[in-house]
Amino acid sequence: MPARIAVVAIGSVLMTDDGVGPWVLETLRAHWVLPEGVELIDAGTPGPELIQTMCDFDALVVIDAVEVPGAPGEVKLFRKPDLKHSSPGVRLSPHDPGLTEAILAADFAGTSPADLVLVGVVPGRVELGSELTDRVRAAVPAIEAAVLRELTRLGVAATPREPPVAPTMWWLRTSVS
Repeated sequence: MPARIAVVAIGSVLMTDDGVGPWVLETLRAHWVLPEGVELIDAGTPGPELIQTMCDFDALVVIDAVEVPGAPGEVKLFRKPDLKHSSPGVRLSPHDPGLTEAILAADFAGTSPADLVLVGVVPGRVELGSELTDRVRAAVPAIEAAVLRELTRLGVAATPREPPVAPTMWWLRTSVS
């Protein structure tokens, strides 16, 4: 049985760089054709449904803004063991549980994906607005490349879309080149 793989974007497209996950997902959709069985999921700002999304797949590549030290637009990879051993922390948001808590809950239930990597992006700003900051937007090709490397590691061959199309950022109501 082939592995079930998903690329999951997390983030609010209404909060500047927090929307980097959906932005990169739409860029991937515009530039690449992925084989059958690989899903692209815009999870938005998930709450408990994140746990259910995780349970449906053998491997996940998650794209999200991460509040860690680094320059805006810097890409940081976090593998499942790294995430499981980080402290979940106190969270009081309608978007809880976070990724770490979702992994722990899915592990406890025995339904966690065997392979999970977070392609984290250091944000420049997270405030009301639908555009990425210049530094994070300039990093989109590097973020896209990091996701493609992870898919290759998982045995997925992405094919360049011919002809390539401009990503449609539905929240902007325009296409972006």
